[in-house]
Amino acid sequence: MQKKKYNIGQLRRHTSEMTDERAFFANETDNPLCYAFDKKPSVHPFVKGIPIENYKILNVWEDSLNKKAKPEKRAIYINIPFCETHCIFCGFYQNAFKKEEESNYIECLLKEMEMLSDKLFIVSHPFHAVYLGGGTPTALSAKGLFKILTAINKYFPLSNDCEITVEGRIYHFDEEKILACIDAGANRFSLGVQSFNTFVRKKMGRIEEKERVIERLNSIKELNYAILVIDLIYGFPYQSMEIWEEDIKEFIDLEIDSADFYQLHIYKGKRLEKAVNEGKIAPFADIPNQALMYKKAVEMMKKERYLRLSITHWARDHRERNIYNTLARCGSVCIPIGSGAGGWFNNYFFYQDNNLSSYYKRIKNNEKPISFCMRWPDYATMFREIIGSIETKGACNLRKISKKYKYDLEDIFLPILNQWEKVGLIRLNDGWLELTLAGEFWYVNITQALIDYFSLKYNFKE
Repeated sequence: MQKKKYNIGQLRRHTSEMTDERAFFANETDNPLCYAFDKKPSVHPFVKGIPIENYKILNVWEDSLNKKAKPEKRAIYINIPFCETHCIFCGFYQNAFKKEEESNYIECLLKEMEMLSDKLFIVSHPFHAVYLGGGTPTALSAKGLFKILTAINKYFPLSNDCEITVEGRIYHFDEEKILACIDAGANRFSLGVQSFNTFVRKKMGRIEEKERVIERLNSIKELNYAILVIDLIYGFPYQSMEIWEEDIKEFIDLEIDSADFYQLHIYKGKRLEKAVNEGKIAPFADIPNQALMYKKAVEMMKKERYLRLSITHWARDHRERNIYNTLARCGSVCIPIGSGAGGWFNNYFFYQDNNLSSYYKRIKNNEKPISFCMRWPDYATMFREIIGSIETKGACNLRKISKKYKYDLEDIFLPILNQWEKVGLIRLNDGWLELTLAGEFWYVNITQALIDYFSLKYNFKE
């Protein structure tokens, strides 16, 4: 009997990596969907860079801001690092929400926006997407959400069709908050439903019951002022294939604009893994069963003729554009704002101080609160294009990218490309690398392997 394999890895907030293992070649198997690799190496594929020494970080930031931006689509990410509850499966919990902390945080957030508002890089061109994430932004009061969204419009040049997303959850997201967001310019809500099944939800730390979730989603949809997106996760404890199918069917029946279907990631040493190991909760699905759940979701979406905007993201029609996520996956400019926010531009990655007291102190001293910075290697731009194409199209034109960046990628990657095609993860077609269904499930392994293989072959220093 084959030993069960679970997708467990370390959580590293700077890189989203789950393991340092580098497996370029897939397992020789007649079932690549379930067994091509032993685990997924990261939540997102990532090009490693060279850390910048602490004393240089603010100079790098200021120098970058004093340059005129290229005329390209770009985004802003604003982090709200508070949650009212700590869901057992989440690896990104930061701070418990306290009402008395809200005004202080928003005051600092607005000051940080004002500090940026007159910089040449900021005013050069409009922003096409703003994402209010976390954490749980909808934990804030209606007044607080209105203040933040109004300030975004005040301090930043936004395109006429700018996508402004507020992320959150159903719990405590009442009509007053919804209308406050809409009145202040939000035109997209992304809500973490995760599962409609009340039993699964309760076990995972989600508070509202199925009926309440559906009622709130219907009320937002009927307002028809904003695009409505939900997240659903597959692989939870107690979530059978039948329950997963019911979750997808509920999404279809509700006629919501779009959904992301995410694989459950289990972080080593975090609450869910500990609870399972201690026998307090049922085991989560292993990788082969998660693969079958992924396959089921793809089949159901295709049957209903949903539009596919990325490997994980499906839209009911063209109303949903998914701009922020598309820009982020392609490595477009993203300005970070708020404690624990990450962003990138001018070939640098910036991560902001996630310690609240330190964040407050630095903002009040008129200092950009960056705690970590690294410079991406020159080839990072090429890989952002490769990753973005694979994630949004399920394919990329290696021949065309080779000509653009002066590398013969088909030749460089020939050993692994041939092996992946033999195993059934990809198809090679006139310069195109095309993912099969199995390749789609393992696309993070494939894209990360391309990055690591290239880096190793050319002996690039990290």
